[in-house]
Amino acid sequence: MWLIFMARRSIGAEAIEEAVYILLMLIPLGRVTTYSSLARTLGISPRTVGRILSRNRNIVVIPCHRVVMRDGRIGGYTPGGVGIKKRLLELEGVRFRGDRVDPGCVIDIAEMLGVGRRSRAPNI
Repeated sequence: MWLIFMARRSIGAEAIEEAVYILLMLIPLGRVTTYSSLARTLGISPRTVGRILSRNRNIVVIPCHRVVMRDGRIGGYTPGGVGIKKRLLELEGVRFRGDRVDPGCVIDIAEMLGVGRRSRAPNI
């Protein structure tokens, strides 16, 4: 959580990039998250997330293929195209409905980490 907090305070592009990569490593096999969820977690644009992922040079360790568009479409994948991305996801157990990821395989990383939630007043 500290890294997310510091990245949100705009300590630099490298910190944000590192935070995106760390968040990706939290996504379990057989699941994906969205560009929007990652962006909301860090307070950045989904397009910024996409640009960061396109620069990932360590695709074995940092699973950038586990990020899809909000509507379940695959999105881009620099190291080989969307066909490779879909095949990697299928091998990991992600289910598809046509050309979209089954909603049951999508996790909201922001919700999982409790980022962006408003605290509610206790019922007394």
